[in-house]
Amino acid sequence: MNCVKPINQALLQPDRRRRVLAIVGDTQVGLWVVRSLARNGLTVHAVVNSAQGQAAHSCYTASAWTVEARPGEPGFNDEILGLIRELDVGSVMPVSEGYHNRLISLRGQLDTMDVHLFSPSREAFDQATDKDAMHALCGELGVPVARGMRLDELMGQGGTALRFPLVLRTRQQNVPGPKLGAKAAYAENLEQLKKLHSTVEACADNVIVQEYHPGAEDHVQIVMHGGEAVGWGDYIGEHHMPLAGGVTVQRISCNHEPMVQDAIRLLQAIDYEGVAGVQFHYDTATDEYIFLEINPRFSGGLPTVILAGFEAPFLLWQSRFEPEKMRRGTYRLGLRTRILGGDANWVLGNIRGDELPPGHVHLSKLAAIGTFLWNCGPWTKDDSFLLSDPKPFFVDFKQMVKKLGARGHEIVN
Repeated sequence: MNCVKPINQALLQPDRRRRVLAIVGDTQVGLWVVRSLARNGLTVHAVVNSAQGQAAHSCYTASAWTVEARPGEPGFNDEILGLIRELDVGSVMPVSEGYHNRLISLRGQLDTMDVHLFSPSREAFDQATDKDAMHALCGELGVPVARGMRLDELMGQGGTALRFPLVLRTRQQNVPGPKLGAKAAYAENLEQLKKLHSTVEACADNVIVQEYHPGAEDHVQIVMHGGEAVGWGDYIGEHHMPLAGGVTVQRISCNHEPMVQDAIRLLQAIDYEGVAGVQFHYDTATDEYIFLEINPRFSGGLPTVILAGFEAPFLLWQSRFEPEKMRRGTYRLGLRTRILGGDANWVLGNIRGDELPPGHVHLSKLAAIGTFLWNCGPWTKDDSFLLSDPKPFFVDFKQMVKKLGARGHEIVN
């Protein structure tokens, strides 16, 4: 392990329970985990991927570190457990699924060290990340979900058992072996489906195929405690990168109560405890929606929900250490935030004519540029910039310039 920001003694809390090791990566999602915890009086030590990690440059971070081994690699356990001992923290809060998946396997060792892990149980994690299992559960609970099956099953039936267009996604992201390269791929006819199948035939049993439903992505971020939802906030993804279905690079806060309640029912059914992002596809024209997936972590739109009033990271911490003090604040609707660099690439994607989901059309060059410039006004918040903590934005701006023109934009490392 390497220290990329020395410990700031002035930020150390004497109570060990109020010291957190947050494994946050380099992006604005992890930055806002740090900000939420620290602004509420906690000491936050951050694990980042590199010295350019946004959290490493935040005034709210007590220290920042990198670990040489990735989850699953030899030496990871010793590095992360050694860092926990050195910093004497009372809890660990991971951001990415890969870290959740690995640290859940270390829960027994963490328990013996009296260190709480803010991850769901192994059983709940595996259920939540198995799209087959969750879609079957939707059928049992009456939650709207698209018709679908595994790709190998569909091709075994000639590829025509479902109605085109179809959307393909990885069924289980955290199992070893090859996977679908993109977040989503589309087939509008049998010829396109066969072509996609030929490229992923080796992992066709780990690809789920569903009938495509039009609409926008609606994400519900929820903190579950004691079998109940103690707080939530939802948002609609307005711009994505890649255009065909990627990270939400511009979002707006909203409140769709039927989706919130269905999200809660699904999490209760698998005895889920902790933070989760439940994703739906919502058709604003018909007010209909379908369930897509559960992400057992903070979602990419965490800056949106926090700025709108839902302090998900701090509420998650309180659920363990101060449950009697948990309060759900007022959630502001219509608050828009964006990743500046990601949204610039969204403009370029429209100009280039990048692939779109079925039924969508590209904006004209003028319309795309005009939309981007309009959202440079104060009515649209930046995912990284904060007046009291400006340095992470300027560090990230340098990275934005390097990524300008990229056809993808990763949000959670």
